[in-house]
Amino acid sequence: MDKLKSFIKKNLNSIIFFILMHAVFFIVLFLNNVNIKIFLQAFQICFLVFVIYLIIKYFDFQKNLTKDERIRDLETQIETLRNQYITWQKDIQEYFSMWVHQIKTPITCLEILTEDNTEMKLQLKSIDNYTNMAINYLKLNLHEKDMDISVVDVDNLLNILVKKYSLLFINSHISLDFRKHDIKCITDSKWLSVLLEQILSNAIKYSENSQIIIDSFKKDNSVVILIEDKGIGIPEEDINRIFDKGYSGFNGRLKQKSSGLGLYLAKSIADKLDIRLKVDSVVGQGSKFYIIVNN
Repeated sequence: MDKLKSFIKKNLNSIIFFILMHAVFFIVLFLNNVNIKIFLQAFQICFLVFVIYLIIKYFDFQKNLTKDERIRDLETQIETLRNQYITWQKDIQEYFSMWVHQIKTPITCLEILTEDNTEMKLQLKSIDNYTNMAINYLKLNLHEKDMDISVVDVDNLLNILVKKYSLLFINSHISLDFRKHDIKCITDSKWLSVLLEQILSNAIKYSENSQIIIDSFKKDNSVVILIEDKGIGIPEEDINRIFDKGYSGFNGRLKQKSSGLGLYLAKSIADKLDIRLKVDSVVGQGSKFYIIVNN
């Protein structure tokens, strides 16, 4: 009944036009004294044609109504799936956040127990770094939007990272030239720190028995942070792909230390923070990573 009402409402203009047309037709015939039988025959023919027209229109109406119902059903299903996916995302993030915090305790305990074992401490440091990378990668890919934009002391941020990786600098026999210039930029300090950590970690990984230079300076309206290593360098054919997800390149396969996620994570963070990354490298001479923060 509701469908019929909707159909009549949709075709009301056609029905009214039919009635008015025949009313006018009847008046004209009446005024001209035309035989009523002829009028009735003409009316029956026109009415039959109009009924056939309405039947055809009703079938089209039913077909379109079915399509609309299917579209509404699909939209409902899509919305349900989207809500389920959001719930799943939150569950996954909460689980891994809990997992990371829980695993930190045994890592800390093992570091204390292996205080005099440098190799063991290095391995634990790697486990800790990969654990942090996992949770940061998860947060980033779950579209976490809790950006806290503020004034960031670049030297202080880099100093914390240098202290964190001091053991790796010593063990890999890497000398550090850290040039401080009291420069500040406006961005999210937490995510910038993660970005810089991935690039610094990558530089240490391929710079044994050499040097790393950390510098920062202002250029135009931007703050540029430079992490330069004197390591093995990046082949020219790999330069344009080093930020691709899972891509380890020739150096990664050679050293067997690369997961292919560190630089991808750095690039993903850079995209979120509107930071540009630029790389210059020569095989055998080292690499320069420029982190350009727009102010």
